Amino acid sequence: MPEYLVDEIDFEAYLEATEFQAKVLPASDYADSVKKLLDPRAPKSDVPGLLLRKSRDLIKFGSAEVTFWAGYNGHRKSMFTSQVALDLAAQGQRVLIASLEMLPEKTMSRMTRQACGMSHPVPALIDKFHGWLDGRMWLFNHVGRLTPEKSLALCRYFAEEKCGQHIFLDSWMMICASEEHMDEQKQFCTDLYRLAQETGLHIHVVAHCRKPATADGEDRIPSRYDLRGASAISDQASNVYLVWMNKKKFRKLQANPNDMEALAEPCAVLRCDKQRDGEWEGALSLWFDTTSLRFCDDRTSQVEPYSMILERRAA
Repeated sequence: MPEYLVDEIDFEAYLEATEFQAKVLPASDYADSVKKLLDPRAPKSDVPGLLLRKSRDLIKFGSAEVTFWAGYNGHRKSMFTSQVALDLAAQGQRVLIASLEMLPEKTMSRMTRQACGMSHPVPALIDKFHGWLDGRMWLFNHVGRLTPEKSLALCRYFAEEKCGQHIFLDSWMMICASEEHMDEQKQFCTDLYRLAQETGLHIHVVAHCRKPATADGEDRIPSRYDLRGASAISDQASNVYLVWMNKKKFRKLQANPNDMEALAEPCAVLRCDKQRDGEWEGALSLWFDTTSLRFCDDRTSQVEPYSMILERRAA
C-alpha cells in the first residue's frame, strides 16, 4: 500500500537548510567523466523518462533538477503528471505526491484507473496495484495551502528519511498564492533549485498559465512565457513542459460526434519549451482515453494495464 505522510509530522529539523557545499576543482579533474558522457559506444542511460512511445529518449528526468508542468486551468495537467508519476514508479523510482488540492484517495482513484487501464477495476486488481506501490510511492496527506518553508522541509524530509527521488508539488498557487509577491516567488525558485542540487531530488511543480488575452484564447498552445507569476519560474527551472488540451476538437465533436476531421485531430499536445540538459525541444501530439484517463501516442493505441507494459519492456 502507498504510505501516507501526515501533515502532523514535525518538520522543524528539516526547516534549517544545510550549508551548500561548493567545491572548487580544476577543470581537468572532469576529463574521465566527460569521456563517458560523450562516448558513442557507452550503454544507453538508465535515467527514467516517460513510457509513451513518442517520448522515448526525448524526455528524461535526471536527478537534481526542477521541472515545471504548466497549462491553462482545466487542461488536465494534474492528470498528466499523475501518469508521469506512475511511469516513474514503474521504473523503480521512489515518488512522493503532494496534491494540495485533492484528497489522497481521489488521487489514488485516478491513478488506479490509469494503471489498470479501465474505469472500474475489480477489488483484487486494486489491492494488487496498491501492493505493487510499496517502496515506490508515498502521498502527503494534506489538502490546503503549504508555506514555501514547509514545502522545502517536506522535500528534504522525503529525500533524507525515505530516500526519495521524485516529488510532485501540486500546485504552485497553493504554495505561493499571491502573484504580487514576486520576491517570495523568486526566492522559492532559488531554494527549490538549491535543494534539488543538495539532495539529488527531481522536484516536479504543477503551475498555471495566465488566462489568454488574445482572440484565439485557449485554442493557442501556451509557452513558458505564459506562466503565471515571476519570470524566475521559467528562468531557473531545469525543464518546462506545457500540457494543452484541444478544446476546439471537443467542441466540434459535441456538435457532431461523427466529424471525421475532428476525430483525426490530437486530443492534447505536450510541449517541451525548455530542457536544460536535453537536446530536444518541441511538441508531441497525444490522444486521451476517457475510460482509463490515460494519454496515448495515437487514437489507435491499445490501453493496457501497466503490468503488461512492463512485461513487454523486460522481454
